[in-house]
Amino acid sequence: MDLPADQHLLYQDLTGKLDRLGGQDQLIAYMGQVLATLLRRQGDLEFRGAVQDAFISGLIGRPWLEQVALAREVILVVIAKRPEIALAWQSQQGLPDNPHRRAADRGEMVADPELPDLDLIGVTPPPPPPSRPKPPYAFAAAEEKVTEHVTETLARRLGLFRLPSAQFPSIAYVHEQDFFLFSPIFLRIAGEFMAETIIFGCRDALERRVYRSMSLATTTRPDMGLSEKMADVWGILNERLSKLAARLNGARGKLALPGDAGQPKYQEVEVPVDRPRVFRVLGVGFRMGTRTELKRVKVKVRSAKELDADEIEALNLISLLRDKAAEAGLDLPQACDFEFFAALFMVDGRRLAQTVKELMGLAEHKETSRQYLMERVQAIDETFANTLSDAIALLLFHGAVGGPYGFAELYETAIATARDSTVRAAQRPFLTAELARRPRELAFQLREVMRKRLDEIRAATALKALFTVWNILPRASFGTDLEAALTVFRAFPIAFAGDADEAALSAIGQHLCGLLAAEKVDVEMASAAVLRLYKPLAQPAPMTPGAFVV
Repeated sequence: MDLPADQHLLYQDLTGKLDRLGGQDQLIAYMGQVLATLLRRQGDLEFRGAVQDAFISGLIGRPWLEQVALAREVILVVIAKRPEIALAWQSQQGLPDNPHRRAADRGEMVADPELPDLDLIGVTPPPPPPSRPKPPYAFAAAEEKVTEHVTETLARRLGLFRLPSAQFPSIAYVHEQDFFLFSPIFLRIAGEFMAETIIFGCRDALERRVYRSMSLATTTRPDMGLSEKMADVWGILNERLSKLAARLNGARGKLALPGDAGQPKYQEVEVPVDRPRVFRVLGVGFRMGTRTELKRVKVKVRSAKELDADEIEALNLISLLRDKAAEAGLDLPQACDFEFFAALFMVDGRRLAQTVKELMGLAEHKETSRQYLMERVQAIDETFANTLSDAIALLLFHGAVGGPYGFAELYETAIATARDSTVRAAQRPFLTAELARRPRELAFQLREVMRKRLDEIRAATALKALFTVWNILPRASFGTDLEAALTVFRAFPIAFAGDADEAALSAIGQHLCGLLAAEKVDVEMASAAVLRLYKPLAQPAPMTPGAFVV
């Protein structure tokens, strides 16, 4: 990417110092200073927060050289994008342009042709050329009716997974992204995917079995006879989704094979070969007729990792869904695939709605016994697909905070199927991911409490939530996820760069890392130790603090 000459020198100067750093702690301290210096204006506040979170999350689990490479990328993004951020903020605030600002700060790039280009990830590609309009589809009216019914069904099913307003702080705090079923974005993305990809891909079968007869009833019935064809519609769609699910699972299985499984292999086989019959009479040779012999030859065997056309199509379609969701700001888990869509449409909708309503009622009632609720939750595995059972459990955990279904119950539900992490990840995909992200999310929650200088009551609630989760999750299975939370605390110098209390808050982060290194955290003693350090920074507690629950 082109940068003005002075900004290019700034980039070289800042990144040149990275090679002299001796470890993650020094890198965090240095990047905290860099971000505080480069993004110190009022309009940089939101941009700085996004960059800080992205950098802290990116450090987790990376080796040292990749951490340094990430720091270079962050510095480049900040230098390249801060003029645009400044102009956008100025425009949003309705402030007049300042003609005395530097060209770089005004977004005017005066590049030096002698300087090398720099890569900046995330540059928007040019739009594709406009395509020719397609002729109208002969069964467009029938297809519209079918699409409308499918999307309405999808909306009703997803509407069951709507959360009440979130409490803060709480053990169910979400920093980055809600579970995808809780997001209204998913309904739009899934509806478009079903209409534009799945229903469109079933046109041939739908034309033969549904659309033609519906078109004959256009003038006589308002619904075009769709009610009589619903069994055929769902049969066709579920068959398509099931086939795509099988092909996608096959493709994933092949791609997961060891690296040498894809190497070409050869096998010796006997191949029939016709050869001329050669005769010799009195020293005179001649050929007459043929004879068949078996010749051993080596033939190339198809690689075990080679995908067929159907498997490639399934991978491309699921990538299309993920790309659409990512463009809308929603990251989909791997288990949100064709198998999940098939389960969502094949389930008895009334039974699903009744189950969700009953379980939410029990979870919201604090007098419900834990044993009874756990029995009811475990029973849904016998009725619904594992992904839907996971979604219901997450709805209880996030939607009834403070009730009898807390984090310990969520963990017990997940490990009841299998204690082996690999098996559990396959059988409880959504629950496993939720358990894994809890430590980091709660570390971010505590950071936000301290950033806002909330009172000690709410700080104690955030600490109790963190320490409760920390004591429940075994290090053998969730060591990487617990380490991710520690990285958030170690990165306090970056998160609070430029804050007047940066030193005190960074000391709290280091103290938390020390407390969490213990095999078992004493919740009361550890909370009291942290609150002693935080008390001089906290706001006074409100007269009526309200109910902050874990």
